[in-house]
Amino acid sequence: MKNIEDLLQELSRQDISSERKETTLTESEIKRLHEKTLQKINGEIHTKTNVENRKSKKQNNITTHPSFWRRYSRPFAAAAAACLVCMVGVTAFAAFSFDDSIRNFFNIYDNQSQQTAEKLTTNVNASDESNGIRLDLTQTIGDHSGFYAVINASDLKDVPYTLEFGSYELAITGKDGTSYDYTADTISSTSVNEGITKFPMLVSGINNNGNDVDINNSHIALSLKNIGYHNNHGRFVTLQKGSWKLNWTFQTNAEPEQINVNKDIRLMDSEGHWTNIVVSPLSLTAHYTITKQGKTHFTQKEWNKYEKSDRLTIDFTDGSRIDSRFEDDVTESWGDASNEGYKRIGFNQIIDAKTIASVTFGGETITLHQTTATDKRIRISSTAARCFVELPESVAELVTLKEKNAVTNPDFGCSEATATFMAKRGGAKMPLFTIHRLKGSFTGEKMEELNPMMIYVGFHNGYTYTIEYGECQTDAQLREFADIMNKYIVNILPFFEYAD
Repeated sequence: MKNIEDLLQELSRQDISSERKETTLTESEIKRLHEKTLQKINGEIHTKTNVENRKSKKQNNITTHPSFWRRYSRPFAAAAAACLVCMVGVTAFAAFSFDDSIRNFFNIYDNQSQQTAEKLTTNVNASDESNGIRLDLTQTIGDHSGFYAVINASDLKDVPYTLEFGSYELAITGKDGTSYDYTADTISSTSVNEGITKFPMLVSGINNNGNDVDINNSHIALSLKNIGYHNNHGRFVTLQKGSWKLNWTFQTNAEPEQINVNKDIRLMDSEGHWTNIVVSPLSLTAHYTITKQGKTHFTQKEWNKYEKSDRLTIDFTDGSRIDSRFEDDVTESWGDASNEGYKRIGFNQIIDAKTIASVTFGGETITLHQTTATDKRIRISSTAARCFVELPESVAELVTLKEKNAVTNPDFGCSEATATFMAKRGGAKMPLFTIHRLKGSFTGEKMEELNPMMIYVGFHNGYTYTIEYGECQTDAQLREFADIMNKYIVNILPFFEYAD
């Protein structure tokens, strides 16, 4: 049985100009490859407190103030899968032996990322066996705020489904014996190779009653029970009964950098003081105190007015941007006058702090390094979809906006307006992406059911906004637009704004 993650990696690494070799797959592998691809498109991440909780608050008339600790996650961009065959030029290297799940999750494909990741990765020897199935936790990677671990299960039956544990309990205990709160994704399988099924897990938002903590040298105890899958009716089917316990001490050599800020800010309708940021290769955290507490509930109109101040955005020296609205791993705890609050973005790749140009939070910006990007951003506005996107000038000059208003969306059966950003270069044309403004409120699950190629953007003034990425389908499109799709379009959402 081939490693499904490796198959996807091979697809993404193939040079589009080279002759591809035919790959033969078994029927089971085809089913699992198809399922894994859909997961990458749909961003199938389940959390205890996930993005749907936040969406439901926004979509109702009353929005709860973020006065409690929370974590929310976003689906991965479909563009990553839509342009899978466009990705070229991955550098190969061999040194420290990373688990494939760690390498893939954090995009460790170059020597600099490799060297940094080595300092953050620890080999772990935690194992247990139950009913003939052995679990081994072999590696963790993390900083002082969270970690990513990989569990290997030996000799499980191979089925064309994503496997999960029926239940699990995780206990994180600090050096002083304090028990920490946390959040974690469902522990799901990602690949099977030579009888080993891999179960990665991401743990973040670790805190002590809402207060930020340093988890280095904390004791981790993980109890897991039964392994199975959810069938087509959503029912959990037990494949292997068992009970396993894994214990280890989390360690990291991460050296986070603290940078003092000392700026007065406004968060929603509250007033606060931004004290500092803490940067590591895996996360950035903004710490603050609240000096004047505002309201605890908002109408939709009030939320639209204030929500921009609640964002944490990071601009990089190459002109790219990270926005907490669209990141996979965002945790926060609302502070007060005596307890420091924080907002944290967990990165999905290894970040060099020297590449961070600026950080914006609470309407204030601090500059860290000079940008090297020379391609200024041009705003392109859609009257029909009532939004705008800022594109690099070199891309904007290729784009023609195609708009539709008051048309019926065949998948959702509702009225919508669309804005398609059509590009033309070198005799080739293709839609880079389309913004949909759907009348009404649609949950992420409903969108996934009706049109899995749509990615949720937000709910605003009675409309659900989504984005649908274009696909490089012809040789001419690959030649002319692969670079644009991979460099700019996959990072377009942080440059999206509503116009009303």
